[in-house]
Amino acid sequence: MSRSFLLALLGLFIASNSVPAQDQTVRTYTRADFINIDGGSLNDRIERAVKQFKGSNAGDTFWIAYHFPALDGVPFGPFAGSIYYDDGIKFEHRDDPSSAAVFLLTDATGSEAKFKSVKTLSLSERYVFENRPVYWLGNADGGQSLTLLEQTMRADQGNVNLARGVLRALAVHDNPGVVSLFKDTATKDSSLDLQRSAISNLARRKTPESLEALFDLYEKSTVVSLKEEIISGIARDNTRKATDKLLTIARDDPNPKLRQRAIRGLSTKRGAGFWFN
Repeated sequence: MSRSFLLALLGLFIASNSVPAQDQTVRTYTRADFINIDGGSLNDRIERAVKQFKGSNAGDTFWIAYHFPALDGVPFGPFAGSIYYDDGIKFEHRDDPSSAAVFLLTDATGSEAKFKSVKTLSLSERYVFENRPVYWLGNADGGQSLTLLEQTMRADQGNVNLARGVLRALAVHDNPGVVSLFKDTATKDSSLDLQRSAISNLARRKTPESLEALFDLYEKSTVVSLKEEIISGIARDNTRKATDKLLTIARDDPNPKLRQRAIRGLSTKRGAGFWFN
């Protein structure tokens, strides 16, 4: 085999392997690049965003995003709850409800668009979206957002990650219908994992209504693992009412495992011994 022939083969090999590298160019989109979709109901704006994206021939999937009325005090971003402390300098990251937005990863390849993933992010953070444009719908009515997210979860019940994303987003909504939706999911969903997720997200709200819902779920549930999740949720609430409920469980519940879980919940507050004095 001649040397010139070997060099030619080497050249072909390098050329053939350089093509994928060119295809891997990353396009990034920041908030300044969001494509605004105005007017109409939330569903109307989604339909226009899908139609516009399909006409752009920009790929198969893209993000749809909108702001919704958010409940103050509910953490939602990936950095929520993170605390910096050094030499007496303290900073706790708190999410701003006015910056809360739902992001829906949308597959536009079929005759009807399908949501594949749901994220709740803060618009005040400098996120970069790689290779997928973001179509911004502006402000959405809380009721319309709740309906859309519930329909999204029900339309693809086998997608556990999608459902978790929906439940996490719903926990941030300042809408009274959220509590009953969580209760329905916690009692009726066929997936134990999603029942637990509904309970956990219900507890994140820390409102009097969500606390009463946790009490009701505890009394009606017969599944020990769910009752353990409920106890953990009650322990997140710093009110005296929540503490009294934990104390009652710790003293009176016939299941020793649940009594122990309640005692651990009390200990995260001010020490279990304090409440038994």
